[in-house]
Amino acid sequence: MSPKTEVSFESNLQARMDRITELCTFCGKCVEACSMLPYTELQEENPESVVRSVVDIINGRPFAPEGAAWAQACQKSGACIDACPEDVNPREMLLYARTKLQQRDFGKEELRQRGRNFFRRLSGIIRVTAGLQTPPDLYRRLTSVRFEKKAPAQNLFYFGCHILKTPHILLSCMDVFERMGLDYEVAGGMAHCCGINHFRSSDPEAGAAMGTRSLEKFQSYGSGQVITFCPTCQMQYTEYRPLYNGPGNDELPFVHVTKFLAQNIDTLKSLCLTQVNKRIALHLHGGTDGVEENVKAILACVPGLEVVEIDQHKDHGYQCPTLLLPGAPEAMREKLFSSASAAEVDSVVTVYHSCHFELCPEEGNQAFELENFMTILGQSMGFEYPDWTKTFKLYGDLDRVLAEAGEQLREHGIDPDKARGPLKAALYG
Repeated sequence: MSPKTEVSFESNLQARMDRITELCTFCGKCVEACSMLPYTELQEENPESVVRSVVDIINGRPFAPEGAAWAQACQKSGACIDACPEDVNPREMLLYARTKLQQRDFGKEELRQRGRNFFRRLSGIIRVTAGLQTPPDLYRRLTSVRFEKKAPAQNLFYFGCHILKTPHILLSCMDVFERMGLDYEVAGGMAHCCGINHFRSSDPEAGAAMGTRSLEKFQSYGSGQVITFCPTCQMQYTEYRPLYNGPGNDELPFVHVTKFLAQNIDTLKSLCLTQVNKRIALHLHGGTDGVEENVKAILACVPGLEVVEIDQHKDHGYQCPTLLLPGAPEAMREKLFSSASAAEVDSVVTVYHSCHFELCPEEGNQAFELENFMTILGQSMGFEYPDWTKTFKLYGDLDRVLAEAGEQLREHGIDPDKARGPLKAALYG
């Protein structure tokens, strides 16, 4: 990290925390709105006391235990944001509090090493999982770092990292863009990381440095906007943007793919010509503004499709893999699948690739399919990419997976035997 970035990060972080301290009135409305309280022992606590304790943690003062408990319980659903009357982002406030707690308990250097180790493990898992499903030339095209192209593209499609584990969704996006006649470039993979993994490891300084480097790459394309797919990347480059490039710099707009497609609804309607005669239910999370409305508008373009409303825990986290509080994932899944079964749907349709990766093996236990909304959109445009992720997960047999796809791993220069550990963790962990 350069000295300039380090100073910018420290000053920006302090400014953000100062703003929270100045604006928060300890009203407790954010605590009252939190959907995770039923999974904690905080339900009987005074909401005002909980918030006051969180602010004490941020300011380095002695704090009551309920503030630490709430910081650790945050699953980033975003319900607290709308509840705040003072324009404080409680989700951001809890991130800083959790970071302070982790740095107090472990120290910055240990946390930094943990972040590096986690990043290396994650890189390996993504590499081998993508290698099972994509040929080497395609993988290189998707993940190579290019600081500019000869003529700037109007749009940059930044797909993040984890969608490489479900490449059929990524390729569906690109196919739709091409049919729309979109002028775009593509960037993603670990070399374009938004820095979230270091933020999660309570090393925001390293995360901000990584996110800043990626942001510089995005800006070099000369595009008018960045279209994102990953909800985490969208959150990082909107809510936490000041930690990356500081106030006063020109901002490159980050637009979630659902918003972009909804803004081009007439073009989508002209392309969705094939009947998709299915009765579906959407699997939804809060946390990213407008996504539910956007996806419903997008799928309304698909002839023959019936979208039914079901009862579900939309306020449980902002995506499936990061919903980790004991009891919450089980409650979310039970409600989703029982409601979908009662509605007699043909398919439960996910919005995010991360949710699809987590939920797709449940197809073996249910009377309906698990699909992503981009797959449905592709079916209406006359194409569909094979969902090898779901296929391999449903096998439940790593030997069978490697027998079918091991040769493609070798083409990537990956020894299938050495890939067993990361693949087992990814597919069946």
